[in-house]
Amino acid sequence: MRLNKLLLLILLPLLLLAQNNETVIQVGSFNMEWFPCKDDGNMMKKYGITLRDLPHGNATDIPAMFGLLKKLDIELLGVVEVVDPKVLEESARKYLGPQYKFIYAPSPGSQKVGFLYDSSVIELKGDPEVYYSVALRPDSWLRPAFRGYFKYKPNGFDFHAIICHLKASPSGWKIRNKQWRALEQILVNLERSSDKDIVVMGDFNNVSKLGYNEFLPRMQKLHFYWATGELVKEHLYSDYWQPNFDEPYIKGSLIDQIFVSSDAQVELVPNSTEVGGACTQGKDEYRGENIPDYFKKISDHCPVWVSFKADKDND
Repeated sequence: MRLNKLLLLILLPLLLLAQNNETVIQVGSFNMEWFPCKDDGNMMKKYGITLRDLPHGNATDIPAMFGLLKKLDIELLGVVEVVDPKVLEESARKYLGPQYKFIYAPSPGSQKVGFLYDSSVIELKGDPEVYYSVALRPDSWLRPAFRGYFKYKPNGFDFHAIICHLKASPSGWKIRNKQWRALEQILVNLERSSDKDIVVMGDFNNVSKLGYNEFLPRMQKLHFYWATGELVKEHLYSDYWQPNFDEPYIKGSLIDQIFVSSDAQVELVPNSTEVGGACTQGKDEYRGENIPDYFKKISDHCPVWVSFKADKDND
């Protein structure tokens, strides 16, 4: 018995050290709020954006945004609401490093969806795929879904990543319902492929009366884990919306989601879901001068991400 205890005392620090040294990668989602325009209506006009009520605020504070992303160091980030992909890629290389690459889905709409990733850590395998079925038709101004197949270098975790940005507003539920049907079919087809490691992320705009039930029954049926459900337990939000544009008041909600297939959940680090930026405070609302500069300079959304064990693949 004493020998067993002695061995345990010797081996326990080694086991803990091995766990702490485990190689992980972060995979996340970020709505960049009309990047690089943000609230600059005049800049939007230059890009041909014709909103009913153009905003009168400031453009994206690019150094502040990429200062945050450098600190977070997320290896693969699905991004939405990108107006100028070229500015995004150039900014990423300037502030994060020349190894950063940006790929995105071509579409008629002014907001693009895509992936920003550190190519020194993970590589894109094969050609990415655009799913116009989620936009309901190829010429739609709705955003398509976009998939890339990524692998940790040189050998390790490989997975399908899908970024989505579904129709906004409570009245948009009828359209989102159709988009979800299309997305379900995509996931069913992918799960018949050779690699069933799948991560689905993005802005799902679950703002109808159904709330999380817009997607929960569907993803449970497909046996996907709702990773961002961990944020609900911690009373954290992913975005802050303005109920009345004439009033300086913003309210928290959770509409940026990450779902992980049952196969990919084997590599998922338990309880690793995090949210960055000003959303880390978990406050329900902000008013007037108490609204953090983050929401004025960077985005009305915050990055959300999860961690995966990267150095092996347990398919």
